Amino acid sequence: MNYVCGMKLSEAYQDFVKNISIIYPQREAENIAHLVTEKITRVIHGSIRNTDLSLNDDEIGQIQSVEKKLLNNEPVQYILNEAWFYDAPFYVDHNVLIPRPETEELVDWMIRENKHKESFSILEIGAGSGCIPITLKRKLPQAKVMSCDISQGALEVAKRNAAQLQAEVEFLQLDILNPKNWMQLPMVDIIVSNPPYITNDEKTTIAKNVIDNEPGVALFVPDDNPLVFYEVIAVLGKTHLKPHGCIYVEINEGLGNQVRVYLIKINTMLNLGKICRKKTEW
Repeated sequence: MNYVCGMKLSEAYQDFVKNISIIYPQREAENIAHLVTEKITRVIHGSIRNTDLSLNDDEIGQIQSVEKKLLNNEPVQYILNEAWFYDAPFYVDHNVLIPRPETEELVDWMIRENKHKESFSILEIGAGSGCIPITLKRKLPQAKVMSCDISQGALEVAKRNAAQLQAEVEFLQLDILNPKNWMQLPMVDIIVSNPPYITNDEKTTIAKNVIDNEPGVALFVPDDNPLVFYEVIAVLGKTHLKPHGCIYVEINEGLGNQVRVYLIKINTMLNLGKICRKKTEW
């Protein structure tokens, strides 16, 4: 059914769900429709089905445009330039990964474990949208937070979000895989990262809208060295973690045991206070 000027928002919502259900499961289609219609009309999703609001030409045009992009497998977060993480909206575009619920769990874990400390420092590796360091700074204001990324585009997004959410985070552009760059980094109490960890062999198991849209540099690692970032982070801890410091990382579930064995070995060698890990699924 074509959208027409003057049609009720509730009708447009139902048509939108029906149309995108071609490629999305029903529940996901409904969630996407809520996001889109709320963003365009400012009507909260709980009122969408009951409102008598009629849509104007501009709103109809926006809904049609979003629907077309969705049917071309573009993620709704990139279309709306918004993804919620923890309790705040983050600007996102194709320079950064879309924040995942599993990363929220990692951040929540860190907040709960460190909220009673008086003052400490955090280094986050792989800024992306800035969702990890910004949320940590917002919820742990007593912490000094620094974040680095190789991508200038990602850092521009992260800085934009930090300004919008009024979080004082220091951002630095560098390639963490090059040890010569480590001299730019301070000694810290905590290192945290959600690094690239998907092998090329796993591409066939990843959703098409992820492969086609999200930055490969933030997703993939060489098949012959899938733990490269964990190795670098662990060795970095030897020179940049204060006594009894902690490392928190998100991991590839399929590589979980390998990461566990490696980090236990490094933990013993470096005498770290704790190494925490969180698996994720794509």
